[in-house]
Amino acid sequence: MRAARILTSAVAGLGRRYRFAVTSGRWVVLALWLAAATVAVVVPSPPSGPGSGFGDLLPDDSAVVRVEERVLEQFDVPVLSGTTVVVHQPGGLSLLTQADSLLWALSTTQQVLEAPGEPRTGQLLAAIPVPTGRSDTTVTYLFFSEGTGLSQSTRLAARYAAHFDNQAEVQTHVTGFVPAQVAQNDYLQARLPLFELASVLLIVLVVAGVFRSLLAPLVVLGVAGVGYLVYFLLLDRVSETLGVAVPSQLEPVMVALLLGVVTDYCVLFFASLRHELADEEDSVTAVRRVLQHDGPVVAMAGLTVAGGTLALLVAPFAIFRGLGPALGLTVLVGLAVSLTLTPALMTLLGWRLFTVLPVRSSRRAVLDRRGGGGGGDHRRATALVTVLTRRGPAVGAVLAVVGLLALASLPATQARLDLSFTASLPEDDGVVEGAELLGQVGLRGLSAPTEVLIEQSDVVAARPELGRLQDLLGQQRGVVAVLGPGDSPLDEGRGVVLAASGDAARYLVVFDNDPLGATAIADARALEQRLPALVEQAGLTGAAAMTGQTLIASEFVSLTRTSLGLTVVAALLVELLLLGLYLRSVVAPVVLLAASLLAVTAALGVTTWLFQEALGAQGLTFYAPFAVIVLLIALGADYIVFSVGGIWREARRRPLAEALRVAVPRSSAAITTAGGILAGTFVLVAIIPLSTFRQIAVAMAVGLLLDTFVIRPVLTPAVLTLLGRAAGWPSRRITVDAVAAADEVAEDRRG
Repeated sequence: MRAARILTSAVAGLGRRYRFAVTSGRWVVLALWLAAATVAVVVPSPPSGPGSGFGDLLPDDSAVVRVEERVLEQFDVPVLSGTTVVVHQPGGLSLLTQADSLLWALSTTQQVLEAPGEPRTGQLLAAIPVPTGRSDTTVTYLFFSEGTGLSQSTRLAARYAAHFDNQAEVQTHVTGFVPAQVAQNDYLQARLPLFELASVLLIVLVVAGVFRSLLAPLVVLGVAGVGYLVYFLLLDRVSETLGVAVPSQLEPVMVALLLGVVTDYCVLFFASLRHELADEEDSVTAVRRVLQHDGPVVAMAGLTVAGGTLALLVAPFAIFRGLGPALGLTVLVGLAVSLTLTPALMTLLGWRLFTVLPVRSSRRAVLDRRGGGGGGDHRRATALVTVLTRRGPAVGAVLAVVGLLALASLPATQARLDLSFTASLPEDDGVVEGAELLGQVGLRGLSAPTEVLIEQSDVVAARPELGRLQDLLGQQRGVVAVLGPGDSPLDEGRGVVLAASGDAARYLVVFDNDPLGATAIADARALEQRLPALVEQAGLTGAAAMTGQTLIASEFVSLTRTSLGLTVVAALLVELLLLGLYLRSVVAPVVLLAASLLAVTAALGVTTWLFQEALGAQGLTFYAPFAVIVLLIALGADYIVFSVGGIWREARRRPLAEALRVAVPRSSAAITTAGGILAGTFVLVAIIPLSTFRQIAVAMAVGLLLDTFVIRPVLTPAVLTLLGRAAGWPSRRITVDAVAAADEVAEDRRG
């Protein structure tokens, strides 16, 4: 007990010094943050681009990578290019155009072979024509020199394809995994400024409406802007120090999170300040009282969000391990700027923070509006929580909410994951049109065929068996074409489908769907499981293995599912620990986190139904559900601190039912505003015209709105009513103890 009192006294002392520093030293705090923001503007950031995206992220011991290495050792001609040129003409290409397509590829490759010296970086090395068996379509794989970036290789491919532009009625498109990534990055960079502008306008409109002031949203934007500049400066340094890659594709998510958490914490502080100014003439004293009551809440809320995102460090997949520090840093920078710059500005501005500019208002006029028009909302919140503090209505509310959320969660069990960058692009994009052309002629998977490798001593002598295996492969689910030894005489094709050593053969399997989509991934997995039996049925005795972009996508999905399971467990454990320490309880954190988790699964269920069932997508982009689940768990814990912290404080001095009736309506306006702004910010992510970001936007918005308007005002008070004093177990914080209550009140006044 003595140790606990000493620790409590030390923490209280630190709190008093912190409150004194940020209020008395307000000009110093402001100057330091402005200096940091200036440095962030002056110091150049490293260029970002699609090269920092999702390629080359499989672990070194990946089975798919090992098979691909063996393929490259055995065969002279690679087929995994990632960039494909499609030439098509409805009704059939002329013989002249077909010949031109073949000769253009051969001459391009011949020029490289005859050039003196080693190939230089940024060079088209080879153009390999691929048999299609059709007269209306030709397909050519392009290969580039080592070190050529994704954007540069796409430009070189466009230059190669421009050769056919002068031929009437001939459609030419560059498609494949690489140009799709580049196109995604182009859309992202083009729409990111619009997303940021729309987010700023949203914050201005909502905060100005809530506080009836134009200065309040400007302060929020100023604080968020400083945090934004400092964050990206620190992110570059942290990424370089830790040696992690943060995908540029996720920048809008990090921006939305930073703007959201800063706005949330500012709104909470502003709401408290407006009430404190009604009793205090001195802004310094008012801000210190705000920090005394809400500073610990904001600090713990930020730590719970950061802790939840840092749980990504346990993920076995490198891409998610890199995302953990990035998201954690986002929240910590937002927390730091909110706990220091925000109170400094509140102290400087005082009641003027709630002045409608440019009209000059008196302090009394401002304070007369301190209800912010929320009187009706307060009364409705009070009426609702009063009903929920009765056992019968509480039981009904729990059953209804849990039942509806469980029902909404069901589609999540059917969620499919894929890695299709092409499917995420707008329908009128050239990369998509090229893929659609292949789909129209029944060769959708030709842009990235799956390779089947057979390794057996003198396998080239087993021509009948190789032919039977090719026929068997062509009969498998989803397979529309197989290129292999059966397509060339035994003594030819060396280096393409038959190894020069004579001990290996390969097949190019073309699926009828997007090679990186969920359907092709499922078909490839099925083929991989059946492959040993098919080899035996064909009469071959060698080892068989598969590789290719579809198998790479399959491994991405598998690693994502494994990482998600480990990360969710780690995040929940971190949140339980932090909430348990904050609430000094075991029961309440477990139950309240379970309620938040139900909102997360419901959001994922709604998103799965909308995109897979209603809109017909093959699946969700592999990292979208991952990011959403981790963020919603962390933000759910954040709102638990916001809402339950006040309830716990009131429960020290009054019965739980009364504490609920006092605390829930008091915090409801700030939580509703904060949650609405955060949900709205994520909705605006949909401005970026990529289906991946729209999946994230829908899931985050639904999850945050459920948490804000269902979990906090309805399920939380209902569950706490049913738990009663057991909610505080094993502590006795929820109790009716007159002496303890008097001590608590006295301590608050001394603070």
